[in-house]
Amino acid sequence: MPGTMRLLRVAAAVSVLVLVTAAGYRLQAKPLTTGLVDLLLVMAIAFRWGFVEAAFASLGAVAFLDFFYMPPILSFYEEDPQDWISTAIFLLISFFVSRFADRLRRQTADAENERTRLERLFLTSRDIILMDRRQEAGAQLAGLIEHIFKIDAVAIWDARGPRMDKAGRVSIPEDEVRATYFNEVSEDDASHRSFRRVLRLGTRPVGALYIAASSEDRYLDARSVDALASLTALALERAHSFLAESQAEAARRSEQLRSTVLDGLAHAFKTPLATIQTASSGLLEIPELGQIEKELASLIEEESERLAALTEKVLQTAELDTEELKVRSEKIELARFLEQCRDWLGPALGDHALNTVCAAQVKYGWADSHLLQMALLQLVDNASKYARPNTPITLGVASTDSEIVFSVRNEGSFIPPEEQFRIFDRFYRIPDAQYTAAGTGIGLSVTKRIAESHRGRVWVESHPDGITTFHFALPQVRKAE
Repeated sequence: MPGTMRLLRVAAAVSVLVLVTAAGYRLQAKPLTTGLVDLLLVMAIAFRWGFVEAAFASLGAVAFLDFFYMPPILSFYEEDPQDWISTAIFLLISFFVSRFADRLRRQTADAENERTRLERLFLTSRDIILMDRRQEAGAQLAGLIEHIFKIDAVAIWDARGPRMDKAGRVSIPEDEVRATYFNEVSEDDASHRSFRRVLRLGTRPVGALYIAASSEDRYLDARSVDALASLTALALERAHSFLAESQAEAARRSEQLRSTVLDGLAHAFKTPLATIQTASSGLLEIPELGQIEKELASLIEEESERLAALTEKVLQTAELDTEELKVRSEKIELARFLEQCRDWLGPALGDHALNTVCAAQVKYGWADSHLLQMALLQLVDNASKYARPNTPITLGVASTDSEIVFSVRNEGSFIPPEEQFRIFDRFYRIPDAQYTAAGTGIGLSVTKRIAESHRGRVWVESHPDGITTFHFALPQVRKAE
């Protein structure tokens, strides 16, 4: 079809030049006048259709100028050699003008294409910014690209969803879109006017873009598709960031509400618990009680004390969750601090011995001693619950160039790598450990909150051989003595 159209244009161009030259002859126009008119027509044909059509038109103009104006008239033969030279010069000028006009036409078309391409990319980027956050980003992106670039179809594969979104009137095989992502192959099919791109953030693939362009669309090219792929990747990342931000805010509000409820319940429990403890203590003082009654009263007292301890822990947790938590840092002599730990860590040790290790280079640290005691108490209590019976627990402190690191190590427990980050979340317990030891899942979250209030951090290292070590790091603070 393109070849037939070109032949028709060539025939039309030659016919126009023949008719104009013949009309000039019939009107008795001078050869120079007719030649200039032919030259203008050749330029117009080059601007409109291109060099090939203009070149054939030039040959037709030269031939019929010779036929009508060069002696012998009405003959293609030229007697005078100077006429041959004039004809050759006219032909060269005509070719040069045709080439120049065709180049200007191409530059004008390229400039128009570039302007249209940039305008479409600008509209796309603008509309991406204005997208509705409440709706799926992929579906909105597919619709924007299809509408602005007027293409047949577009498909976007978001690997993090995973989700496929499509728009347009032509069906796109979903397997091909997913294969673009998994094979990490970006390619163009010129015969079918289709483009496939891997969506990347830096070097990391995050999805795929498939575009089926209309055969009449001359504005969409590989550069435009590359730009669209970059915009799509950024838009999907932006949507995921907004979603994560919304989820984090919802989780924070939910956590605040839960802490408020727990705080209220804990305060409500304190009065009846005190009454129960007082009553159970009074019962135990009655000498007439039998053995069974005394055992029941002792059980009431033990369980009420346990419930009181849990209530106190909930209250401490709620206090730590408040934004007004203030850290009262003081200078702590760490070797002495570890020795004092034996007294207030005793109830949390059970049948485990406590070993303390203080590195020689560690002298002092700055921290809130009350909060630090609370954090270490939680770590030691957690270590004693999951350690093998009668195995020692080691509490140590060391220093690096930037941190003072406390460590609590036990024997007999293993935390899988996929659980090591989650165990510091509020109320989270490892599924396999829920039936191993009693607990609420609060203690480690308290430790994390205390570390964060000191601008520190917590983490755990656990090996399949049963050695688990929790680390509690505080930043080095060097103050004037």
